[in-house]
Formats: sequence, structure tokens, C-alpha cells
Amino acid sequence: MADDKNAQFTRMWNEENIAKRQKFRNLMKSKLDLLHVEVTEENARAFYNGQLVARQPERLYQMPERSEERRPPRRR
Repeated sequence: MADDKNAQFTRMWNEENIAKRQKFRNLMKSKLDLLHVEVTEENARAFYNGQLVARQPERLYQMPERSEERRPPRRR
């Protein structure tokens, strides 16, 4: 099964039709960019085969602590 996935990746990565090749490579680039991984053929192949282990990015935004002094707005 892994050989089939490797062969399928190789076929799509080296596609003769330029539009199809670019579409596949752009898809791999977008997926790897989301994981903050360098875009290389080896990383794309590992992602396609489900073998890429990406580190989780640290959270950029933290939820602020709610103050005990804060109340709901007054009713009118």
C-alpha cells in the first residue's frame, strides 16, 4: 500500500501536464505552510503518505482573564 501511495505521489509530482503539476504542488505547499514546514519534495511526500509529524505552533493569542470586578451591563 505504501508503494502505491509513493508511486501515486511521484506520478502527480512529476506530471507532464504543467497545469496539473502546478495544482498538485500548490496544494502541497498550502498544506505544508499551514504546518509551518519547509516545502520540499521529501516533506511533501511524507505529508502525502501520512508520515509527517509536525510540531504544534504555540498559541499566539491567549484568552484574557476575567476580572471579578467586571459585571454584566445594567438593564435599562
